[in-house]
Amino acid sequence: MNPGMGSSRDATDGRFTLFYRDGWAHLTVEPPGEFGRPVYPEEVENRMKLLEVPKVRRRTIEEIINAAQGTPEPLTEWPAGKYLSATYRIEISDDEMEVYLTVHPPKKGGAPPGRADIDRELGNAGVVSGVDHDAVTALLAERRYGVPVLVASGTPPTHGTSRKITYRFNTNRGKPYLEMEFGRINLKELNFIEHCKENELLAELLPPVPPVNGETVTGRVLPAETETREVQLNGGANTRLSSDRTQLYATCDGNVRLDEHRRVVVEPVVQVRNVNYETGNIYFDGSVVVEGHVADGFIVEAGGDIQVGKGVGKARLQAGRNILLKTGMNGNGEGELECDGDLFSRYIESCQVACRGNILVEEAIMHSQVTVWKHCVLNGRRSEIIAGSLIVGGSVWCKKLGNLNEVRTRVALGVPPDLLLEYRNAKHGLETQQEKLNDTEDKLEKLKRALREGHNDERVTHAIRQLEESLPEINSEISTLRHRVPELREQLRASKDSMLVVEDTIFRGAAITFATQEYHVPDKGARKTILRPGERGLIESGFDARNKPTLQFETPDN
Repeated sequence: MNPGMGSSRDATDGRFTLFYRDGWAHLTVEPPGEFGRPVYPEEVENRMKLLEVPKVRRRTIEEIINAAQGTPEPLTEWPAGKYLSATYRIEISDDEMEVYLTVHPPKKGGAPPGRADIDRELGNAGVVSGVDHDAVTALLAERRYGVPVLVASGTPPTHGTSRKITYRFNTNRGKPYLEMEFGRINLKELNFIEHCKENELLAELLPPVPPVNGETVTGRVLPAETETREVQLNGGANTRLSSDRTQLYATCDGNVRLDEHRRVVVEPVVQVRNVNYETGNIYFDGSVVVEGHVADGFIVEAGGDIQVGKGVGKARLQAGRNILLKTGMNGNGEGELECDGDLFSRYIESCQVACRGNILVEEAIMHSQVTVWKHCVLNGRRSEIIAGSLIVGGSVWCKKLGNLNEVRTRVALGVPPDLLLEYRNAKHGLETQQEKLNDTEDKLEKLKRALREGHNDERVTHAIRQLEESLPEINSEISTLRHRVPELREQLRASKDSMLVVEDTIFRGAAITFATQEYHVPDKGARKTILRPGERGLIESGFDARNKPTLQFETPDN
């Protein structure tokens, strides 16, 4: 058949590779195709001269070429070829728990690194445990040269633990909203009430975990410790333990939570559509859920949480734990909110507020008298504090403080409210008693003048006697308060962790104090401001949205 005719023809030329490995020159020859050119001994000899490989008999080369097995064949010893090999850098961490390998590629004529090479290098470095064979394989396959690759890891010890309790309900309801990076609060997703059914499994006591020793990459044993703490599963109200005391169940429907002693309790829940003339006032030891509104003039008092789905008017809400107002409250000057836990609301307007936890509001606090023992944070679209007065034991965070009309907005922060209120009351009492003393002395002077002028009336004499009898009591009260006011003032020290963060504007008209340190707002207001108390006055800095300060929130007790 004509060589030019036919369906296919293999014209692949033969190929060879000459390289160094383990002290020897190796020759690999691949055979040619049917019509390809073979490898000639002279080609191999020329390559050997170029790489300075010691000479060998031509017949040895010809035998390898004729066999053309396609596999490396030892050609001759070549110790000097070592400089062509790949090099390895092995870094073992100080604690011997990580090994990083950096492979530098071979020079032309050196064999590519292989698995055996790496195993040998790791062994020479003392690495005998925790080798990640997949990572080594990937390193070789992908030729990840010149970069450190984690190729071995030690095994940390598994410390033995005592029995542990696993809870079948969320024990930290509200916590995600106190640890946020100040993204928008979504009150619709927040829920402090977690319903459970009678006979529902609430908690389990897990078996202990046995200790297992660890091992470093060099084979050093890391002894595991054993915890011997006694753990028991204890239930509170409306719960029951299984016979083996390892499972806890509810004995009624209600709200499951942990009490202040970390015991699981189930409290009954009052759930109503609205609080109005159909329900009357609500006084309840457990938690109260109002799906709709709380009408004007009504009272809701709960030993647990209060949760309201819609608006609250001129009402009074008092909770032993948290209050959640998914819409908000406009008290029209008569509304009252009081809670021992945290207060969440979309807005607060024209209210009296006393909160011993944190206040987190979406949009605005307006025309309200607010006392909060921890932090007050506004982080919605508006985040405004307008008019009224705030006493905050921790920090305040908002976008705007005051408004363009320069309405008076007072904020005192960084001092325990109890102490600040006592100081203010004592100071006001001293001023009141001093005015009372002045008024009494003026009246006495007028009455005595009347006597001197001849108005000797029994009523005048009686009035003088009454006024003179009241003077010692007034003077005693003034003397007491004159000592007490400086004592309280001396105790006023703003916490070094407190701060005022205003992301947008502080308007003129805002009055800001940290204990006895006062901030004077410039005539044009202040933009993007952070204030902190310092040893010699307030420290003012700019607010940077890319580098926000952080607030430390305590986990709420739910």
